[in-house]
Amino acid sequence: MNRAITSLASFQARDGAGEALGLRLCELLLRAQRDAACLGCELQRDPQQETRWLLRGHWHSEEDLQAHLQLPHMQLLGRLVENGLIRHMELQVQAYSLGLAS
Repeated sequence: MNRAITSLASFQARDGAGEALGLRLCELLLRAQRDAACLGCELQRDPQQETRWLLRGHWHSEEDLQAHLQLPHMQLLGRLVENGLIRHMELQVQAYSLGLAS
């Protein structure tokens, strides 16, 4: 059995910056979707909290996720934090088994 990875990143924008953060996260989403190691990803706005966004990705392996996180475009997150657009950020990673029939 193969083990795949799900990543769940939670982003809290500063007050009044939910829309701006969503636009920037859409850029990251499009780049992640082009990564061959990405099995799929989606971006959702928290319906209860308009300044909170969730970015979920599914990856072939933890190594593939780690390699993706090292790509140059991921430096955008650091700039968003430095510029004060992101107030809080969290990343959770979970492994799961892919039951592949032979």
